[in-house]
Amino acid sequence: MTDHSGTIFVLYHKGLRTGGPEALHQLVDMLRELGRDAYLVPHPHTVHNDRVEQYNIYNAPEAPAIIDAPGNVVVYPETYVYEMSGVKLARRMCWWLSIDNSLTFMAERMWHRSDAGPFEKAKEAAVPFARMWKNKVAPAFLRNDRDVAHLVQSSYAWAFVATRFDVVPSLISDYTPNSEFQAHPETSRNRNLVTYNPAKGGHIIEAVKKLCPPSIEWQPIVGMTRAEVVGTLQGCGVYLDLGHHPGKDRMPREAALSGALSIVARRGSGAFYADVPVPWEHKITPGKDEVSTAAAMLPQLIGNFDAEVAKQDGYRAAILNEKSRFRSEVEDVFVKGQLGKDAYDYV
Repeated sequence: MTDHSGTIFVLYHKGLRTGGPEALHQLVDMLRELGRDAYLVPHPHTVHNDRVEQYNIYNAPEAPAIIDAPGNVVVYPETYVYEMSGVKLARRMCWWLSIDNSLTFMAERMWHRSDAGPFEKAKEAAVPFARMWKNKVAPAFLRNDRDVAHLVQSSYAWAFVATRFDVVPSLISDYTPNSEFQAHPETSRNRNLVTYNPAKGGHIIEAVKKLCPPSIEWQPIVGMTRAEVVGTLQGCGVYLDLGHHPGKDRMPREAALSGALSIVARRGSGAFYADVPVPWEHKITPGKDEVSTAAAMLPQLIGNFDAEVAKQDGYRAAILNEKSRFRSEVEDVFVKGQLGKDAYDYV
């Protein structure tokens, strides 16, 4: 991995504006900053989509196709992991940007959900992958091919991939662009306003709302422009995320940078301090008491807002250092060829 003569191709979903595709842009941008010849390659099903304008801040040009040749490297996000077997000569890497949303593991998560209510359709959607999970079958190149390198975006993913595939992954996280969220809003902050993303544990939050006092106001972050999201986070008191945290989610970090209090569930990456380094009392344990615990916690946090926000100073400092750490992670893997590092190697 120390031979710089090859080209690095990073497969991505062109036109999709989510944390995963942005991380892929960040990777190519950083590789080029480090002197590597790197390109995004649109997945064939997305090649005609328009590029996301917001990602123009990154130096991440596209190549029309992967060149499968010795010395080259191809990075696949976990959403395209089943296409890795098509590359025979180049070095293959899988970057696990999420766990729960990957095809490899989504069946397991969905199959364990309740048979009743809104999860039934999700369970039906998992049927094509259920046999793979029940039989503990993964593609042979994931389990046995030591020429495949596994990269992970979170400590949650590091632990999961290491135990499931008996490999030692390498941490390459991502970073939160912070300039827009650090700008101080001219409007005052409404400490009683709790914001949330309905896609992140929204059904649980609806139950929490019913138990909270009427003094607490609620604002779902949905259907907003980027500027509206920024303004909402800068004007709220609490950002609540009770979702499953398939990777290091972006919005809790953006909320913290905005001066809000980020409260998360101990699910997925939310259970790992290395991924979400907020105090224990700012995380909610899943289970039968989750709703009542969250409802009781929110008024107390809001009533002691300044002191509670100060407890997340270390979290904000870690977020502001993400780009520097990301550079070290990318350099270790793609320049120095040092594989197998995890979050504790970068403390």
